[in-house]
Amino acid sequence: MKSRACLRVVAVIAMAASSAVWAQTNITFRSPAGFEGVFQGEIGGKPAYEFEHLIGADLVNLALGTGVGTVRTNEVLALEVACDSSSASLVVFDKATKSNLVTIAASSKIVVVQQQDNPAAAFPDRERFATEMDIVPSAGSNANALVSGFLDVAGRLYLNPTNGCPRTVLVDTDRRQDVICGDGSTVSASEDVTIGKHKITVIDDDTKEIAGRGHFHGALTVLIAGQTNTLVVPVGALSIDRQLAP
Repeated sequence: MKSRACLRVVAVIAMAASSAVWAQTNITFRSPAGFEGVFQGEIGGKPAYEFEHLIGADLVNLALGTGVGTVRTNEVLALEVACDSSSASLVVFDKATKSNLVTIAASSKIVVVQQQDNPAAAFPDRERFATEMDIVPSAGSNANALVSGFLDVAGRLYLNPTNGCPRTVLVDTDRRQDVICGDGSTVSASEDVTIGKHKITVIDDDTKEIAGRGHFHGALTVLIAGQTNTLVVPVGALSIDRQLAP
């Protein structure tokens, strides 16, 4: 196996029930995201594709019962990860109260592949993960809500070699593997998303800190402006950025 491949590892861990030596702590990271949704339309009485482009802020609004496009200052999309990588969730994080308000999707299964670059360290330095996440139906409102669905998310995280927990770094050394492993390229600026032919570029507004990258697909049933639709999500990307909590 070529050394540059994303499956060059020192450990493979299937995280079903953890007997972990890691600290049992959840860490939350700012995670701007973007994805393409395809839902059922009609032209001339015949079925036809209709496309809907959404970003992480739209998931936040639907989870909180407000309309897609509503501008929010404090509530953002975030990824919460257990310190032992046994679980992960997409959540709405409130920067004002420094707490998670709503769980958007929670992992039902997660598999992790780790690499330890320093044999003398106590823990690995980085990992690649794949997780099946189930949408948690939101209270929402009569007009806007997340109803059901799933997202299969895969990506990478940097780890603290002193305790094994996910962490941020200032220099992203793993971007060369993103093409191999299917993660969209990302840059820092204001949250927005650009979809190219084969990739989504996620632009974040927080800092240059980076904890990882990810991509996803799945299906979502959503209530938008009083209308319920099921969206196939063939492609999506997220950036895992600065630490929000604890």
